[in-house]
Amino acid sequence: MNMIIGDKVRASFPYGGVPACDGKIIKALVLGSQTQFLVNFEIRPRVYKKFYLTERELTLCSAPEIEQS
Repeated sequence: MNMIIGDKVRASFPYGGVPACDGKIIKALVLGSQTQFLVNFEIRPRVYKKFYLTERELTLCSAPEIEQS
């Protein structure tokens, strides 16, 4: 799974303060062979928390499907 900056994601298993809401990848940090992503979560309206998470700890949110008539 390739994640890029700007993708909407969720924590696969929320823990240690990581919320169970949608977030957005804002930065990627490469540490040797592993990449960590800085994810910005909006936990309440206009209240944000940022966490570094690995790709294994994240799940991509599905893109909204557009119906064509």
